[in-house]
Amino acid sequence: MANKTQYLQKIFQKDQFPVRIVHTKTNAFTGTITISHYHAMELELQFIKRATGFYFIKDTRYPVKPFSVLIIHRYEVHHFFSSEKNPFIDKISLMLSPKIFEQLQISKDIAPIFECKPDFSHQILLTGKEFSKIEFLLNQAKEEMEQRHFLWQPIVLTSLEQIIVFLLRRMKEGDSQIIFRSEMHNVVAAAISYIEKNFSLPVTLKQVSSFLNVSQFHLSHLFTRYTGISFKTYLIRRRIEEAKKLLKETDFKVASIAHKAGFADESSFTKSFKKTTGISPSSFRKIFQ
Repeated sequence: MANKTQYLQKIFQKDQFPVRIVHTKTNAFTGTITISHYHAMELELQFIKRATGFYFIKDTRYPVKPFSVLIIHRYEVHHFFSSEKNPFIDKISLMLSPKIFEQLQISKDIAPIFECKPDFSHQILLTGKEFSKIEFLLNQAKEEMEQRHFLWQPIVLTSLEQIIVFLLRRMKEGDSQIIFRSEMHNVVAAAISYIEKNFSLPVTLKQVSSFLNVSQFHLSHLFTRYTGISFKTYLIRRRIEEAKKLLKETDFKVASIAHKAGFADESSFTKSFKKTTGISPSSFRKIFQ
C-alpha cells in the first residue's frame, strides 16, 4: 500500500500530472483547424462523437467517423481539416503518458497502443455503447481532476485504465475491427516520403516537384487537397516534431537543434516553434527538466 501511495503522490504532483482532457465542440471554423498546443505526453487520443472532415496523421488521412478514436503518437504531424461549407466537430481529447499505468495490471498489455509499428492504423471504430461508456469515464476523470475531492487520484486512474482496456479489446479483435483509411494520392505520398528522408536539408517545393517530375502548381494543389495544409506548412511541422524530440532527448544547444531539424537559423526556428506550439524551444525543454 505504501508503494501505491508513493506512486500516486509522484504522478499527481501539481503541474506534472501526465494527463490532459479537453472537450471540443464547434462549427465556427472553415478549413483546417490549427490549435497551438503542446504536451509532454507520449499519446494523444481523439474520441470523435460527431464530425465532418478528415484527420491527417503522420502520412495518412482518415475520414472522421462518429464513435471513432484516433490514436496519435508523439512527434507525429497531425491535424483535422474539412472542405465542408458548414464543418463541425464534437470530440474529447485525452493526452497521457504510459507511466501512469506502471503499477497497474494492464502495464504489460498496453504496448499495442503506445508503440507505433510500420503497419499501425491510427483509427478504430467503437460501438455506440462502448463510446458512451468511454465518454462517461472521460467526463468523470475530468471532473475529478478539476474538483480534486478527497481521494480523487485513484478514481482518475481507474477511469483511464478502463478506457485503455476498451481500446485494447477492440484492437485485439483483429479482422472484426473496423478501420477506415483514405487513399493518399501517389504523388502526395511520394512527396511526404521525400520530406521524411530530407527534411533536415534545404528542401523546397521546386526541388521536390522536379524530383517527382510534376509541376510546382500541380504538386502544391494536390498536397493541400489531400493533407489539408500546404507543402511549406507540412515541412515546417515535420521539422518542429524533430526539434521537439531533440529538445527532450538531447542536450544540444537550441542553435544546433535548429540546424539539425532543417531550419536556416535559430531565429526562424524559434519563431516557427513558438507559432506552432505556443511556447519557445527553451520553455519546451524546461518541461522535461
